[in-house]
Amino acid sequence: MRRRASHATRRLLDLSLPRSARRAAGALGPQLQGLLRAGGRGLLSLGAGLLILVLIGLLVANFVGQVIQSARLEENRVALEAEVARLTAENTDLEGAVAYAESDVNVERIAREQLGYARAGETVLLPQMPTAVSPAEPAPVPAPPSAAPAPAQPNWQRWWHAFFPPTQPAP
Repeated sequence: MRRRASHATRRLLDLSLPRSARRAAGALGPQLQGLLRAGGRGLLSLGAGLLILVLIGLLVANFVGQVIQSARLEENRVALEAEVARLTAENTDLEGAVAYAESDVNVERIAREQLGYARAGETVLLPQMPTAVSPAEPAPVPAPPSAAPAPAQPNWQRWWHAFFPPTQPAP
């Protein structure tokens, strides 16, 4: 029997185990034996499958993160649109107030009410209320200069009497 040349039987990835390792692996179970008999191609397939599953898991996690971020940005956009609508309405109100403040009607109202102006030919009546002076009240009599001033109460007593006025006995 002729022996084949080693280059003719070489595999691209030679993952086969030596004969002594195969005997030791015989007790590991039928699945491992099947993988070892296949020359390691099962292990390579299993590794590639695990790698693909990890990549798919990473892609799904990234996609979920993008969906969450998109929802957050959409909420922010809706809130900003409401803010823009509120500010637009407020701006419209302020523009109306400015237009009224600069109008001739408002200027005339301020001139008549606050400044007392009138148009040519109009008569302005300014009512003046007399101040009430009662002649029955005598003018206060100044104290004689020889009288000594009354002793001042301490501040705490004035506060005490402010909150708790002294009671007067009933007659």
